[in-house]
Amino acid sequence: MKYTDEFTQEQGDKPRGIPLTDSEGVELTPDTDAPAFYCLTAAGAETLKFYIDAEKIRYYSMVDINVTASASVTLAVALKWRVLGADKEKYAYSMALTGTQALQGMSTAYPLIEDVPPGTKAWIEVATGGAATVAVNVMGRYKA
Repeated sequence: MKYTDEFTQEQGDKPRGIPLTDSEGVELTPDTDAPAFYCLTAAGAETLKFYIDAEKIRYYSMVDINVTASASVTLAVALKWRVLGADKEKYAYSMALTGTQALQGMSTAYPLIEDVPPGTKAWIEVATGGAATVAVNVMGRYKA
């Protein structure tokens, strides 16, 4: 069974890593040390998008969002949904990390059990202040 398939298996109330993808639904590269973290690399200052269920077929709840980087760069993190034909930021989950925080630590947002119904396009958007590999983890619970 693939890691992405495990997320949809019933396991009671146990949270697990939500598979993150590109905009086409192709699973991103997992981190070798922490496979529930998915990585994208910025060549310079740019915005990276980590999609949560790009295919819009799952019903899930997010438990927490974790972000870190491989270099000392500033990071601005946002949870976004597509609503009314526009990208909308959910401000309760906005995070900003200084270069030292991004390199030596990790930022975590704790949603108050954010339910995301099927058909909702949602993603984590990370604006980097320079070149770095960014790793994002979203823990959640699948709902049948």
